[in-house]
Amino acid sequence: MIIDNRHLHVLLWLKNLVSTIIFVLLVFAIYLTSFFENLIDGIGKNAYTIFLGIIYIVLLIYPNLFKYHYIYFSDNEGKIVFNFYPLGFFEGKKQSIRIPVKELYDIEIRKSFLGIRKSIILYRKMGNKIAKYPPIYLSSLSDDQRARIINTLDRLKIRQTA
Repeated sequence: MIIDNRHLHVLLWLKNLVSTIIFVLLVFAIYLTSFFENLIDGIGKNAYTIFLGIIYIVLLIYPNLFKYHYIYFSDNEGKIVFNFYPLGFFEGKKQSIRIPVKELYDIEIRKSFLGIRKSIILYRKMGNKIAKYPPIYLSSLSDDQRARIINTLDRLKIRQTA
C-alpha cells in the first residue's frame, strides 16, 4: 500500500500565491483609491491594512500551526517507509524512516493541540534495544488515509508479536 499527499503541497503553494496577490492588490486599492475611506466611518486606511495583514499572516502560518506534513508511506517489499517534511511558509528538513517489517516493535498515536495535531511514533526492535523515532505528523492526511496507515501498522505489529 502506498499513500502520498503531494497534492497538498501544490495546493498550499497555490493558496499562498493567491493570498499574496490578493493582499498586495487590496493594499494598493486601500491607498490608491478612495473606496475604503467611505466604507466604514472612523476607520482609516492603516486600520484596514493592519486587519488584512493579520488575516494574511494567519493564512501563511496555518499549516505550520497544525503541523501539516508531506507524507509518503509504503509497506511494500518487506519495509515500512515514511518520507516526510513540514509544509507551509517555514519548511523544514526532509526526513525518511525505513524499518524492516520484522523489526517493527510498536506504534504510539498521539493527539495534541486540542486533538487537531495527530502524530504517530514508531518503535523498532534492534537486537536487545528499542529505538524510538521522532513523531510523524498525520494532520494533513484525510481520516481515511490516517486510518489505513494506522491499521496497516497495527496489523504488521500484531504479526510480529504473534
